[in-house]
Amino acid sequence: MMATLRPLAVAMALAGVWGCGSDTPGAHDTAGSGDIGETGDTAEPPPPSLGRRGLLLAQDWSREAAPYGEGADQYRIIVLQESMARILPEVRMSNPGARVLAYQKVGGMRADGGDNPSTGVQTHEADGVHEDWFLHDASGERVIYCDYPEVWAADIGDPGYQQRWLDNVRERLIRDGFDGVMMDDVNTFPGHCLGSLGTPIAEYETDEAYGDAVVEFMEAVGPVLIDAGLLVAPNIAMNPWEDVMRGQALAIAPHTTHITREYWMRWDDSENFTGPNWESTLSFYEDVEALGVGFLALTYGPGHEGVLQGQRYGRASFLLAWDGVADSAWGYQDEQVDPWTDEWAIDPGLPVETRRADGVGWRRAYTGGTVLVNADETASRTFSLDRPHIDGDGNLVSELTLQPGRAMVLVHAE
Repeated sequence: MMATLRPLAVAMALAGVWGCGSDTPGAHDTAGSGDIGETGDTAEPPPPSLGRRGLLLAQDWSREAAPYGEGADQYRIIVLQESMARILPEVRMSNPGARVLAYQKVGGMRADGGDNPSTGVQTHEADGVHEDWFLHDASGERVIYCDYPEVWAADIGDPGYQQRWLDNVRERLIRDGFDGVMMDDVNTFPGHCLGSLGTPIAEYETDEAYGDAVVEFMEAVGPVLIDAGLLVAPNIAMNPWEDVMRGQALAIAPHTTHITREYWMRWDDSENFTGPNWESTLSFYEDVEALGVGFLALTYGPGHEGVLQGQRYGRASFLLAWDGVADSAWGYQDEQVDPWTDEWAIDPGLPVETRRADGVGWRRAYTGGTVLVNADETASRTFSLDRPHIDGDGNLVSELTLQPGRAMVLVHAE
């Protein structure tokens, strides 16, 4: 099914926004204080260990135990609200190897948050003094997000806005001990009923012009945060099957440590991606890792096929492309489902080959198992296995038939 462009969902299932954090208390005490344009030695990349494990979004206080409760040690990347910094000691004790990121909005400004806001720039910082930090319609009125009416669209191309966002976020993350930042609304198009999807923006005549300004924002902000010892993980709304958006997203990647792909392998209410949409999404992931950047993939649920099939397809597609070294992670988000399941913990080991076609499907051998994906749009595929495996349901199998849009991670039967 050919999907259409969707606005970025900022309201996450656990809380309504994303969030991110750090590794060890005091890890960033020596961070630099340079302005935009100042750079120093590049920070050491994060270690590749735990790269095949999970991504957890836990920004709601009703689920605050998720990042330090049962199963918390399965996660490589944990995203929190900035205001949740006080639970960092518990998180680090449960999972010393995790990278904890704080959520911060880029494309818009909000009024709330006090000293721990979830937006890089609050509206009171612009009101009356920096009207140029807002975006406007043709009549000069400020524009808001149609789906989040408390968010005022920001001019991410304005140098003053870029500098204030950088100063605010760098100070918060270092002060509160996070490892880095999950940057939301770093979009290659305005979205939220703006631009081509709704109200024209006076400052940007085309969506492409807005996307170019977002690239400039990341060029200005990303390297400075990295030089301060922080992880930088923008959540980029784009369609990887559209050349302009894909090119802009890949232009952003060198100024980050990670790229986040929301809607990994399906929209929250769609069928699993198959055919060209699946292939372009997967190859975008491979292109990002080829640039030396980690990839964070999030699958929403329950979706058209239901929870289990969405989990299996998202995770298997992720493992089909992971380079075995990059600091990448995959996660599943559904407000009705616990963020981790025992099946996700099935560990096939490390990849021993690149993905390869098998009829209409794809397969990849791991040291302890095999990853199978059928991303064909119409045809089923029966995969033959060179040794007995155990599937996700606990069955002993020597071959496995997958319908279109289905996948399975198998482990050796030993």
